[in-house]
Order: sequence, then structure tokens, then C-alpha cells
Amino acid sequence: MSASRLLGLVAAVPLLVVGLAPASTATAADPAEAKAPTQLLQLTTAAGDGTAVAEAGLDEAARTSQPSAAPSDAPAATSGGSGVAPGRTTLLAASTAPVDPEKDATLLTKPIAVDDFLIAGFSWKGSAELPTGTQIYLRVREDGVWSSWYLNQASDAGRDDGTGLQGTDEFVTGGADAVQASIISPSGELPADLNLAMVPGQPTGQEQVDASELETVDAEPTEVVTDDAGASPSALGPLAEQTDDPTASPSQPEPSAPPSQPAPSAPGSTGGGSAVSPAAATLLAATTTANSLPVPVTTRSEWGANESYMTWTREYYEADHVVVHHTAGTNNYTAAQSASIVNGIYYYHAVTLGWGDIGYNFLVSKYGQVFEGRSGSLASAPGKMVAGGHALGVNNGTMGVSMMGDFTATSPSSAQVDAVGKMAGWFLGRQGVTNAYGSSSFVVGYPSSMIKYPKGSTQSFTYIFAHRDVNYTTCPGDVGYSRLSQIRAIAQQVMGASATTWKLSGSTWYLYSANGTRLTGWQLVKGTWYYLGGSGAMRTGWQQVNGTWYYLGGSGGMRTGWQQVDGTWYYLGRSGAMATGWQQVDGTWYYLGRSGAMATGWQQVDGAWYYLGRSGAMATGWQQVDGAWYYLGRSGAMATGWQQVNGTWYYLGRSGAMATGWLKAGSTWFYMGGSGGMRTGWQQVDGAWYYLDDSGVMRTGWQQVDGAWYYLGRSGAMATGWLKAGSTWFYMDRSGAMRTGWQQVDGTWYYLDDSGAMVTGRRVIDGRASSFGSNGAWLGYATSAAGATSTRLAPIMGAPSGTRTQVVNAMVASYQRSGATFPSRRLAAGGTGTLRSFATVVYDEAVAEGVRPEVLFAQMMKETGWLRFGGDVRISQYNFGGLGATGGGVSGASFADVRTGVRAQVQHLRAYADPSASTSTLHRPLVDPRFAYVTKGSARYVEHLGIHENPAGAGWASAVGYGASVRSLMTQIFG
Repeated sequence: MSASRLLGLVAAVPLLVVGLAPASTATAADPAEAKAPTQLLQLTTAAGDGTAVAEAGLDEAARTSQPSAAPSDAPAATSGGSGVAPGRTTLLAASTAPVDPEKDATLLTKPIAVDDFLIAGFSWKGSAELPTGTQIYLRVREDGVWSSWYLNQASDAGRDDGTGLQGTDEFVTGGADAVQASIISPSGELPADLNLAMVPGQPTGQEQVDASELETVDAEPTEVVTDDAGASPSALGPLAEQTDDPTASPSQPEPSAPPSQPAPSAPGSTGGGSAVSPAAATLLAATTTANSLPVPVTTRSEWGANESYMTWTREYYEADHVVVHHTAGTNNYTAAQSASIVNGIYYYHAVTLGWGDIGYNFLVSKYGQVFEGRSGSLASAPGKMVAGGHALGVNNGTMGVSMMGDFTATSPSSAQVDAVGKMAGWFLGRQGVTNAYGSSSFVVGYPSSMIKYPKGSTQSFTYIFAHRDVNYTTCPGDVGYSRLSQIRAIAQQVMGASATTWKLSGSTWYLYSANGTRLTGWQLVKGTWYYLGGSGAMRTGWQQVNGTWYYLGGSGGMRTGWQQVDGTWYYLGRSGAMATGWQQVDGTWYYLGRSGAMATGWQQVDGAWYYLGRSGAMATGWQQVDGAWYYLGRSGAMATGWQQVNGTWYYLGRSGAMATGWLKAGSTWFYMGGSGGMRTGWQQVDGAWYYLDDSGVMRTGWQQVDGAWYYLGRSGAMATGWLKAGSTWFYMDRSGAMRTGWQQVDGTWYYLDDSGAMVTGRRVIDGRASSFGSNGAWLGYATSAAGATSTRLAPIMGAPSGTRTQVVNAMVASYQRSGATFPSRRLAAGGTGTLRSFATVVYDEAVAEGVRPEVLFAQMMKETGWLRFGGDVRISQYNFGGLGATGGGVSGASFADVRTGVRAQVQHLRAYADPSASTSTLHRPLVDPRFAYVTKGSARYVEHLGIHENPAGAGWASAVGYGASVRSLMTQIFG
């Protein structure tokens, strides 16, 4: 088997060993675990000045401020020692004082993309302590989501001989690909040569990041993680119910019905009572249990330590204390990543900080996986331990165990606490310690202001204590610190193997005390509980004790966690009691019937339906079952009726099945797409178009959509072509929009008035009388307008009244009659030095957009006083329509030349006259953004350019009679 495949097994198997919730352990390749160099991002120079990268985010932070979490009521607690040292107060207060890493930053990088990594940390040169009041914050992006801001404390770990750089504790991620760093220094003093190291799972050297190649990415505001003083009962989680009494026997409420009982077998170790989860397969872990280890431990060679990095000579000391730590980080890593994370921490300690090895003796993942850290830790003789670099002053004579993760406000998992306790009990038991709750003297061995006690002083420490008990730190976090009593209780169980003896009499096992007394009831032997009946006979299988059911394996050991008995899965709590009803196991909910059997499939509980997968895990969200889709809320309850999910509405029938296609709810029709999402707006179904309003309701009858009228039949289908509504005919084009004005259909011309109604008989249109048949067909122009109804209004859009030459000549002649002098010199600068060239530009630009050039010319002459200007708008602006000139000295828009100014006016006229006008339908590129402000189609006629005369209250100008005056001038010029 290759080393890489072996490592994969190492990562996966502890999931099975610790008995986590039923779930698959399959893993996928992670870029953060690939071979790659460690990235170093320089934040300060050798002189302690910020680099350009470190200052790049300050300008943006000045514009926006980031919300920060509310402060705690008290600073993070430390236990024992002489209190907070002078100069360290500010550092610990950072966990409670309200702080904004962006707004308060002295240095702030932008959110930047980097190569994938697992471990981060900051290093610098000079004093081990940061300048007074200086705080370093970091946030990372994992799977596209930005983490909270985390305070990175100056590490009070490392070698007692001072070898290496100064730095922060390692920051563990679940695989990150972007970072943002903030340094807050009230005094402005910064550490020299400050670097952010980003370590992948298989580091191959390290390289400085090229600042010129950095890519800025988007990052939403996130909160600041704060240290809460103490842990509330709700924060303690399930371990809080565990007693500190290591001899307490299990107890649980009684289930309603007993399970069946399998045949007994000889007693033996049950590995702590844990079992493989229902959905997991049995694998052989690449671990060791040498030296009577109570849990499998992944050795350095098994997790892939590169021993060429190990340059720190091993020294062994008499040791009888355990120091409990945590790392920093987001707690988002997977079991499969754990070995790579240890490898990354090893590189960060050994190479980046220059210690020559990893500082911890052992590390424990949240999945209960135990990893050997410092070289020689597993090889240490009973009563001794190789010196580590986990806590200055107490590196020699202790075993340092670090829980991988940040347990400031989050609880370590039960598997993690269990493994730490068992390792502590194993270590202390080999030393001869019999009471995990006891204490003994210890001589502090390192002088530093980061340590609570002077070098050489003799202190009394409990056998199992926390990092914060000796150093000025919050490690292992407030919730992690609250778990010490459970860790001691578990250690005591491991250490509590009294001088008892198993004896086989016939086929029955009995347990005798050291004085020969046959024992009965619950007995703890080498960390495993056994139940001995009234006669002392060891029980196996299902046993009801004081009304509570327990399962004792074939070896007699009490089982905990998931157990499969006769093909059925059961869950036994930490006390061994069989669970019933709803149970949350490692974050996942399961339902166990009255007999304790784990349920799968559909289950009705208290009137609500739930779906439990093959592993028994309660499903939430969308689930496909037997070809139908169902939606299960956050509580797992099956939803019915209308449900909005991620902004989309769905309809779930009485059975919970998601509806698709046409849906009739009451008397209303809705259309649900193939994905079940309720559709709105136009939808084409089986070749027909339907309109669904914003509430999803299918509309019928006349509907105005985006300014156009449509007709939807009783079935909801959109009509096209000729439509008779009542006694009136309308024409709907291929898009379904009702047409007005002249329309040619199948070679015949029709005229549809402003309401869309087809005209018959005689009608005056654009000043000329026309005759129409009873079927609406145009019969030609009438010789007399007698009996006709005049429309009187002049459309803005339309064909010119003559040829290009004729219309241009009319413009030139009218201007010459006006008495005005053409401003040749002024307009020559804009490209039209002659009156004819000017008139030609007017004609061409109008015709290009379908605007009548007569309308454009008349409006230009009205607005400019026959090009005399004289108002707020100057001739040099080439603004012939007063665009943007609102009075009061506001001169309005300016354009590059005459043609551009004319084009802007033409495009505005089209916007008023044409409902379909848009930047995509214009024939020439848009030149004035004010085009977007015009309500399209709001003034189709010249007369309606005046706001007072416009039925919709829209228009070009507010002067009374504005449109009529333009029409009048147009008539004077062109007849």
C-alpha cells in the first residue's frame, strides 16, 4: 500500500473507532493537502514599518466600518498563579474589549486570494511579546465563506533555550484559499519582519509571496470571536452531565420495551465501549497501541513526518503532569484532513518558527484521532517524557496534549475529551499516579514575563492542568477549560484498574477483589464497565438494571455509542443507557423507537412526518424519496402547502410531495417549473405563452405588461393575430402585444386607434381623410373629409414629408426667412460650417431613428431661438434641445460636436415617442445617459411634448402649450 493511501486510512479510521454518528467517511481530494511550498506574506519591514500589502486595506476601511461582537462582561479567566502580569493586561483584554479589526486597524491587508493552505501563523523578530496593546487578527475563506475575525495571541510556547523566531500559536483551518490580516497598535509600534505564514498539508519548503501578483477578492463583513468569561451551562454540551466521580455507575431512564438478548461469551477489553457507526465499514487503522495505549495513536511515521526537519535533540525528564492545550482556528476541518493538519503544525513549529520539531507531545482531533507530536514521545519510558515546546516554564517534566481547534466559545467533542482523558490516564498511570484529581510540586524552569511564576520557584499543580494555569493566555479556551473535570474523570477510570482478578467457573466469569471477595453490581475494570449479577456472574447481552437497559458485549464490557444487535442499530449514551426517542449524536438527529431500535424511512412522530435516511440520520432540506421531492424544515418536520425556500416559492401537497407543472390552488392557477419553483412573468408552456403576476397567479383578460397591452384567454394562453373582444377587433402581434396605428397584415393596411380598436368607415389621420371597409381594410384616401373624425395630433415618429433634398431645402429656406444669421464660425468648430450642412445633419440623424425630421428641426429652432441661444445654454455646448438645462443658471449637457448634440436630441425624442426604445434598439450608439430617465412611449405626439397637455403628465418641457407651439412652428416651416 502506498504511503498516501495509508495516510488516508489513518485519517478515516478514528471516526469509526470513537463511535461517532452514523455517516459516511468517504473523503475527497483537498488542494490544501497537496504538496506545495509554505507561503510567506511580509507585513512589516526590518525597521518595523508596514509594507504596501499590509496597508492596502486601510483606505477602504476608512470608508466602511465592520460590525464587531459585543464585549463579554469580564476578561478571560485564568486559574491559579499570581494573576495577570503587567504589560499582558491589554492582550487578554482584547478578548472582551469591543474591537473592529478593520476600523481600528493600524495595518490592514485587503481580502486576498492565496494558494490553498491548512495552517496559518504570524512570526516576527525581536521580543517574544508584541508591543504593548498590539493585537493581531486574522480571518480566512473556507469553501467560499469568510470566517469570523480571530485574535492571534503571541505564543508563550517554544523551546526553553530560546531557539527560533517569535510567533503566534498555529491557526488551524479546514482548507482556506483567501486571507485578510489586521494589526491594531494604539502606540503605532509594530514588530519587525512580521510575516504571515500559510502552510499546506504537505509543505515543500517556503517562499515569499510576490505582492504584485496578489488578487483582491470580495469579502462580506464578519464578526469578531470573543472569549466569554466562563462557560454557561448551555455551552458545556453533553459532557456537562458526566459526573466527576470516576466510580459512578451508569444510569438512564427505562425504555418501554426490552430488546432481544444475544448469547454471552468470555470477557475482555471492549476498547472503551465505543463501537463502529451504522453506516461505516470496518477498517484497520494505521495506528499503534504499543505500551498499553488506551486509544490508537497515529505515530510520526504514520502521519508522514519529514524527519529531516527534526533538528531538536531529544531530552527526557521525570514527568508526572499533563498540560492541556488547544490550537487556534475555525474548527471546520474534516477527519481526513487531520493528519495533514498535524503535518502543517509540525512544519510551522519546526521550520517556520525554527524550533526544530513540533512543540506538543500529542495532538487530538475533534474526531478523537490521537497523533504523536514531539519526536520520542511514544518512546518515553514509564515515568518520563521527552521535553516539548508547548508551554514555557513547564516544557520539562510534563506531557503537552493539544486539542485541535479553538474552544473559546465552542465545546470540544466528546470523542476529543475522551481521548485526551485516556491519554492522560495512561501517562500518569505509568508514572504510578493513582489519583487524577491530586497534585504534586513542580519547579518552574524558565524566566519570562509570559509566565506567572518566577524561574526556580516550586509550585503545586494538579496532575492535569491547563496552559492558562501557568502562562498568561486564554488557552485552552473557556469552554475547553471547563472540560478539565471530565478529562480528569476519564483519566481516573483508565488509572483505576485495581488489583481485581477474573476467574472462570464452568462457563461463567466472576470478578474477585484483591482480598478474594466476589464482586457484584457495576464494576470498572481498566476503564471498562462490567455488570455482575447478584451471584457475581458476569452478564452479557441486553440487561435491565434498575429499570434501564444496557448492552454488554460478548466479552461483558458495557457498550456505548452506536451498536448493531441482530441487524438493528441502537444508541447507548455515555453512561451506557439505551436511548429512545429523539437523540442528537455529534450534531445529527436520530429517532429511536420505544424498543430503542433506530428508525429509518418515513416516521410520524407527535403528528409530524420525518424522513430518516438509511444511516438513520434525520434529513432536512430537499429530499428525493421514491422519485418525489419533499421539503423538510430545520426541525426535520415535513412541510406541506406553500413554502418559500432560498427566496423561491414551492407548493407541497398534503402528502408533502412537491408539485410541478400547472397547479390549481383553490380557484387560482399557478405554474411550477420542472424544479418545482413557482414561476412569475412570461412562461411558455407546450408552445403557448402565459403571464403569471408577481404572486404567481395566472392572469386572464387584458393585461398591461412593461407598457404593452396583451390579451390572455380564459385558459390563460396569450392571444396573437386578430382578436375580437366584445364587438371590437384588435390586432396582437407575434409577441402578443396589442398594436396601434397603421398595420399591414397579409398585404392589407389597417388602422388601429390609440385604444387598439380597429377603425372602420371614414377617419382623418395625420390631416388626411381615409376610408376603411367594414372589415377594417383601408380602401384609400377619401376625396372629402366629410363625416370623418380628425385625430389632429402630429406623431413624432414617421417618414419625412418629402425627399432628403426637399426637406433640407425647406429647412434652409425657413431659416433664411427667419431673419436670423447662421452662426457659421461657431458651428464650424462643431463640424457644420454652413446652413445646408447643418440641415443635412438634422435630416440624417432624425431619419436614422425613425423620427420625423420636421419635428426635430422645429423643436431645435424653438429651443435655440433660431440658433441665437442667449439663455442658460451656450452655443458651444452643441445642445439644441435644452437637455439637462433646468433653469436657474443650470446650463445642462454639453456634447463633442454638432452631430452628437443633434443625435442626443433625436434619441430623446424617440424615447418619448417609442415604447420599445432602448439602448439595444437604437440605431446609433447612445450619447446621453439621460435617455434612461425618459418614460418610454410617454409622448407619442408632438402636442404631448408639453407636460401640461400630456395625458400621462410626462413630456419634454413644463411650459404651457409647449408641444402645440412646436407643432405650430412645424406647420409654418413645412406646411
